[in-house]
Amino acid sequence: MKDLLAVATIIVFLGLGCGRSSGPSVEWAKSKMIAGKEQGLSHVSGLVVDDMSAFVTIGGTVADTNEGTSGLRKIALDTGTATNVENGEKMPQSETGGMVSDDKYVYWNGGGNILRIAKDNGKPEVVASENVGIGLDMAVDGEKIYWANHGYYSPNSPSVPKPIYSVPKKGGKVEIFADQQNGPSNVSVDDKFIYWCTPSSILKQAKTGGSQPEVVFQATNAEGVDVLEQDSDNLYFGFREAGGSRWALRKISKNGGESQTLVKTFSLKPFVIDDQNIYFFDEDGMMADAVCKIAKSGGDVVKIDTGYSSGVITQTKKKVFFGSLDTVYSIDK
Repeated sequence: MKDLLAVATIIVFLGLGCGRSSGPSVEWAKSKMIAGKEQGLSHVSGLVVDDMSAFVTIGGTVADTNEGTSGLRKIALDTGTATNVENGEKMPQSETGGMVSDDKYVYWNGGGNILRIAKDNGKPEVVASENVGIGLDMAVDGEKIYWANHGYYSPNSPSVPKPIYSVPKKGGKVEIFADQQNGPSNVSVDDKFIYWCTPSSILKQAKTGGSQPEVVFQATNAEGVDVLEQDSDNLYFGFREAGGSRWALRKISKNGGESQTLVKTFSLKPFVIDDQNIYFFDEDGMMADAVCKIAKSGGDVVKIDTGYSSGVITQTKKKVFFGSLDTVYSIDK
């Protein structure tokens, strides 16, 4: 009897989800499913979108490779039809940060290479194979790809300084853009500067090179900095206080100064920014996430939809697109 009571208690607790009177919907009821398992998707880890198509990296595990659910897929936004662009022979990065795009090409990390393919079809081609590992954070501008080769972190492994690398988008010599960075990640780029995080700071360096990185934001060694996005004037990032377990969403001018807390707690996952709002994930009970938005100036957080765990997100002018396990969704802004 005690065992039955314990099981019932656990079921009720899971159903309530962090003290709520009823569990959240886990089917993204307000969002539109673009493609999922029926189209052969599995473990969506990268997502970029244009007006016609979504490109997704999927799989990245041995099981996915054996089942043919690994590689790069192109999905028609109007029909959900998925086309096999790369079959996983070059196993894609199975975490966020390893996929970017520009007007003509999609770039991704696969099999120790940075690859690219034209959006209007073509064959994958290798852009770089030197200093490309299994875990990258990439950014692209009109001429180059920039990346931090961070690999996978282990709590028992010492942090080793690593560079920010660059290579021409069409391929060529890999160069060190900024050397000896302490755990660099979350690379971002604008017209003049490259920005990146270390575990306790945000730095920038002029594209013209020849200078030392400038510190935009500095935390203490007991605090944390992670996940970085930008608009024309500001940088937005995750910040964890010393001794804290949850992350806040902050912004700071690209010129430095005081940072402003916009969201006191959010899930430390990628987010996107448009002219007015920030779209991000937050926990919604023990088993689900919520897609939320907040004005860039701050204010009330608005929950847009809720469902199973998510991790990748991108946008067009009118919609937000995100991956949830094996499925790609969209929702109107």
